[in-house]
Amino acid sequence: MDIRGEVDTADFGDKRLSKRLVRLAEQIAKAPDRSFPKAAGSDAALEATYRFLGNEAVTPEVVLVPHVRATVSRCASAGAVVVAHDSSEFRFSSEREGLGRIAGDTTHGFLGHFALAVAARDRAPLGMLGIETVFRERGGRTARHRERRPMEDKESRRWVDLVRRADAELGEGVSAVHVMDREADGYELFAALASENRRFVVRLQFDRATETALGRGRISDVLRGKRALLTRQVALSARSPQRRDPPSRAKKHPYRRERSATLSVTACSVTILRPSHLGARVPERLRLNVVRVREKNVGRGIDPVEWRLVTTEPVETAEDVAAIVDAYRARWVIEEFFRALKQGCAYEKRQLESKHALLNALAVFTPIAWQLLALRQLSRDDADLPADRVLSPLKLMLLQRHPDVKLREEPTIRDAMFAVAKLGGHIKNNGEPGWQVLGRGYEDLLLLERGAALALRM
Repeated sequence: MDIRGEVDTADFGDKRLSKRLVRLAEQIAKAPDRSFPKAAGSDAALEATYRFLGNEAVTPEVVLVPHVRATVSRCASAGAVVVAHDSSEFRFSSEREGLGRIAGDTTHGFLGHFALAVAARDRAPLGMLGIETVFRERGGRTARHRERRPMEDKESRRWVDLVRRADAELGEGVSAVHVMDREADGYELFAALASENRRFVVRLQFDRATETALGRGRISDVLRGKRALLTRQVALSARSPQRRDPPSRAKKHPYRRERSATLSVTACSVTILRPSHLGARVPERLRLNVVRVREKNVGRGIDPVEWRLVTTEPVETAEDVAAIVDAYRARWVIEEFFRALKQGCAYEKRQLESKHALLNALAVFTPIAWQLLALRQLSRDDADLPADRVLSPLKLMLLQRHPDVKLREEPTIRDAMFAVAKLGGHIKNNGEPGWQVLGRGYEDLLLLERGAALALRM
């Protein structure tokens, strides 16, 4: 993972701009959380940063092209791929040129919608396949008015647009299933994706109307009494609501302690009926599969975990439903990506005064946030594997010979990541390394590697 490889083929029609992007990305990657003035190191470098991000010839689409290409290459090597889709609000402390509103007319920001590729086998983040942004006008339309419009005129079209774009980028050689949380629960979306033979797993928010042998019913009626196809023991992570979460999100994602949970999984096919307000512009019924995941033997006062997942994937066997559950569980990786972008890269603290500059900065920070996420996940999820699975022999030798780092002869990935973090200033007594020290240490290691490679050629 070298940030240069994620940006160095961007073509702006001006080689100077392409070289400036590489220098900027490498400069930021050394300390992603630092402000632009602190990261630049000089007035000239700072002026060059602002000039590049504000340049009309620079666009986020072109900035992201090399990273998307590299992501597609990693997907081709990974085999089965989950594409996690989700949106996040980006809020800024003051009004900027071209920004819209977020929660109310007094807020400033925009909605970013992302498609992150994740390896199905081990949930390793592979990179971004696309980004859509939504800028809401102040004094927007009512929810009832929005509901009556076709999907093409709604914000919700971003879900299907990004699925189409991601599949186009991946091509026919990669098997990908698109995974979304409850915000994507929409009949029009299901109809559009199913009509185009897109593969998806979406968590249901609503107990939708269905057609049953006894007439009309609900999905919960069809699932009731179904025999469990699978039982799983899983570790549930602790969750605490973020301070600025809106009430709706806090209700959907309540506080919980870390615990081990026994999950029972049932599944069946259902015929979902079209909501009355949609009219004839979408099919009257859709035949899809539903998987229900519910926690068993829950202690007093604890709300059980329950997911209802609607999908195009088969549900005939225990292996089928296990793959669906695992695909949905991979969705949490995109939540970690948002943390890398907001905490590790401090994106919302950037003092840029225009929409154009902010979106260009978002594109520059996206592969850097992916790199931070990939490094941190290596240090936690694959901790006991040999370090030579992820680091080259030269990198390992440099870490072992560095005077400030102690790395044993046959290190694990965890050993190596702590050594990388030590280069970035991590103190072992502080616990697990965070976003910033891993990023700084890895950039230092890459610099050492380039120097050593040059010396070996002489």
